[in-house]
Formats: sequence, C-alpha cells, structure tokens
Amino acid sequence: MKQRILVVDSDAVCRDALRTCLQSNGFDVAVLYEPGKVATRVEDERPALIVLSSGPSFGNSLAALTALRSSGDDLPLIMLGQEDDVIQRIVALECGADDFISKPFNVHEALLRIRRVLKWAAHGSLQYPVIRPPFRFGGFELDFASRSLTFNGEPVPLSETEYAVLNLFTTAPGRVFSREAIAQRMRPDAAGQLASVSTWVHRVRKKIEHDATSPELIQTVRARGYVFRPERDDRSTDSLQGRNVATSVSMGGKHRIQSIAS
Repeated sequence: MKQRILVVDSDAVCRDALRTCLQSNGFDVAVLYEPGKVATRVEDERPALIVLSSGPSFGNSLAALTALRSSGDDLPLIMLGQEDDVIQRIVALECGADDFISKPFNVHEALLRIRRVLKWAAHGSLQYPVIRPPFRFGGFELDFASRSLTFNGEPVPLSETEYAVLNLFTTAPGRVFSREAIAQRMRPDAAGQLASVSTWVHRVRKKIEHDATSPELIQTVRARGYVFRPERDDRSTDSLQGRNVATSVSMGGKHRIQSIAS
C-alpha cells in the first residue's frame, strides 16, 4: 500500500513538480489548493504526511496547522515557506510543523526531507511518549506519558499495537478512520497490513468493551471503517456497572488473568 502525501499549494508549478517527483518515487499524491480545507481532507482520506505551502497567505496555512495540532493530531506536516523568511520558519516550527523548507527548493531535497520525517514519525509514534494529558472515558484512563491503560486505577495490559490503535482513536473521537488510514498510521512503511486492521481493533475491543461482540465504544461504520465514541469522564475515579476487564497480575513470578469488576 502506497503512502499518501497531501500537497497543499496554490502554486501550480511547485505543486506539479512535487507531485511528479513523489509519484515517480512510489508515493500516492493528493493535491489541495486551499489551506482552509485541510481538516476536511484529513478526515475524509487521512494522508501519511502533509506538505503545506504558506505562500502569500501565511495566516491561512498557519491556522490550518494550529487547528490540526490543537485537536491533538500529530499527523506529520512539512511547511513550505518563502526564501530566507526566518520569522515564518520560527513561527511554523513553534506551532508544530515537523520541518520547514524554503522556496525555491530542489524537489529531490524535499523528497529526502519527506522520507526523513516519515521515518521519524513511524519510529516516534511507537517508541516515544506523547505529551498530552491522560484521556479518560468510562472508568478507563489512557496515559500517554507512561503509555499505559488503567481501569479504575487497575492496570490493563496493552500490546504496542493495541496502544497505538487506541492512541489513534483518542486523537479524534467521533471521526471515522478507514482501515487504510489505520494501517498506514500503525505501519507506514509496511505493505499488506490492511487485513490485520480488524484483528487489531478486535483486540482493543476485548480490553475496553463490555461485550466485544457488540461494541459500544469502537463502532464499525459500514464501508467506511471505525469510529471511537467514548463517554468522556475527567474525574479521577469512575464507576462502570457490569464491566469486566482482563488484567495481568503477577503472582510469585507467574501471571494469571484476573477479572476486575466495578
């Protein structure tokens, strides 16, 4: 499965040069002319990375970047800016851009920078904690700093992939994520992972749903993908009637499965 790059630029020459270079190097490329439509495009077809041009309307591009980061979305983004505009570079990086490339630029250098950011994002999303406040829902708390899940204070074991899937869903509750978007986010550099998505989601459901065969939190949207619909709760303790959570408990060097009931 090819990684999709979204190029947002009103400059046709720059946009077409990037598209040609990226496509010839194995990427799928989508284009957009207006920064104001980035959020909608990301929701409809989540790309692996955005190349966002500031152009003459730096404010619009900056607003799109700020909105993306304010929502908690860490989708990789490279900003294109004007030559030697240090202020633009500093502001863009402070607002959450992963890199900044000044125009005019060499498309091959841009390609290398895109690959570098994608590699960093693929490694970082699974290896490094995200600086976000814990996400609480229905008695659960997902702590991004410790990469851990608890239910009413009791640990709920998650594999690396299960944590990554739940982390993705919490970035945008209510947003429908396609299977392609989930596969690309989990394993950006791996092909043939689409068939594994349903397995990953099912495993997460088994950890957080009252009944994984009749899910309420992670719902299937026919022909579109999955949507996370939690009931947010920011209290320190929660009560959830009738829910059991399988938790690994260490006892004398051995592990057993204990059911924790509220």
